[in-house]
Amino acid sequence: MNELRQDPTTGSFVIIAPERRGRPGAPSSPGPGQRLPRYDERCPFCPGNEAQLPGIIAETPAKASPGWSTRVVPNKFPALTPDAIAEQDAEHTTRAGSGFHEVIIESPHHDADLATMDAAQILEVVASYHRRFFELSRRSGIEAVVLFCNHGACSGASLVHPHAQVIALPLVPPRIQALAAWGKRQRAQTGRCPTCEELARELQAAERIIEESRDFVALVPFAAEVPCEQWLVPRRHHASFAETGADELSDLAEMLRRALHRLKTAHGDPPYSFAIESAGLDGRAAPYLHWRLRIVPDLVNWGGFERGSGMPINPSAPEADAALLRASLAEGSGSRETET
Repeated sequence: MNELRQDPTTGSFVIIAPERRGRPGAPSSPGPGQRLPRYDERCPFCPGNEAQLPGIIAETPAKASPGWSTRVVPNKFPALTPDAIAEQDAEHTTRAGSGFHEVIIESPHHDADLATMDAAQILEVVASYHRRFFELSRRSGIEAVVLFCNHGACSGASLVHPHAQVIALPLVPPRIQALAAWGKRQRAQTGRCPTCEELARELQAAERIIEESRDFVALVPFAAEVPCEQWLVPRRHHASFAETGADELSDLAEMLRRALHRLKTAHGDPPYSFAIESAGLDGRAAPYLHWRLRIVPDLVNWGGFERGSGMPINPSAPEADAALLRASLAEGSGSRETET
């Protein structure tokens, strides 16, 4: 039974989800010299294999076969479920592992890649992200929604077919709590959102800026945790991804494609994860939390110090990484020069 357990020494909750032990263990990236097929009869996300799915929640219609471009399905091995019930423990704090866990299938094609999709395709993907984020944020009892994507076996992806996941939680996870708490303290001192202030500093310095667009800035953060970490930060201050407008979504889609293409060009398609770090819909964090999309490549392994302290050691200078990623813009098709 899935449940949320609180660590009495830190106050943080973790999800206990034994059912996820049964997840598929198929390779989540092709081996050296191998190319993925357009269709894989063993893959539950490929068209024609719907019998392997637990259901279909939503689809984006398409004129071309198979008639859809993105599809939303329940996660077959969910971390949280709507009907979860917690077992009582007199000496520890537990909560029912209630919530929602969905998969967003980003293309009907098994060999598709966000980094090489055309503008229309990736816009449909990002629009699907936004619809599911907004819809789940509105559900009763949901306090936070985390939308994320794992690419490559080392990142945690269990299936190679391009997909993202979204988990709707009955509480605010520790990272978002920490971001909001820090933002609240800083805003009390300066009167401004700390992300807005940092974005202004970075734009003026230009040292770690990778690329600018009308609505977003791509940068390597000053205190990047890993080499070539990238943030896509909206210029407009808003706490929740749900508040993003249609024009901003179009801009975000292109910036995301280009950010992943840069990473692929610079490091040969490494495993990575990205997540949307965002407040929910209740508005409590609006003045001091600024949402962002954070891309974290798996280019280093955590050792004893990092695990024991919770403090990453990044062996690469963010300034050098920004220069490397800027240079990669000129490589490959569809690139444009940075505006900085």
